Amino acid sequence: MNEDIYELKRYVKILDTGTFYENFSKFDRVQGFCKNCPRYNTNFSCSPVEDINIENFVKQYDKAKVVVTQLLFKKEYYEKEFTKEEFDEFINSTFIKEREYIKEIIKNEENDHSKSISLTGPCNYCRKDCKKVFDKCKYPEIRRFTLASLGLDANKILKEVFDIDLILIEKKLPKYMNNVTVLLYTD
Repeated sequence: MNEDIYELKRYVKILDTGTFYENFSKFDRVQGFCKNCPRYNTNFSCSPVEDINIENFVKQYDKAKVVVTQLLFKKEYYEKEFTKEEFDEFINSTFIKEREYIKEIIKNEENDHSKSISLTGPCNYCRKDCKKVFDKCKYPEIRRFTLASLGLDANKILKEVFDIDLILIEKKLPKYMNNVTVLLYTD
């Protein structure tokens, strides 16, 4: 059914976490975007992350498996005039659905390694606005951070690792949509 709507591509690269962190940690730049998000400072897996040393957190693992999920829509969907509600539903039934699917696959891959964590946040194990209700994360062992909350620049990852340009959604379908998911692991 989805092949009638879009073509799905996946790209994977394995990087050393030291290289990954040094090349893609752009904390101040990324936090500038985070501050505009409605979830900023409301969730322990979103920015600002205050209870871990981010560099040590990333570098405690040996490898970073970076997975890009890319959707390229069929021509008729680029030409379609969507209402806001139709557009939101279209994105939810395509891009968000594929993003959730790969997040589950990557989270399940955590079990394949002696030590691992997926960067598939934001976490919603207790509630979306947990920082407003609790003094600290109630479930730190299952909390999953976003790339942005750790200051990792998805735009730079896309361009430098996969030679893909980030295209923002601006009231119409972009040429393609990408999701970047990362599994940090040690075997």
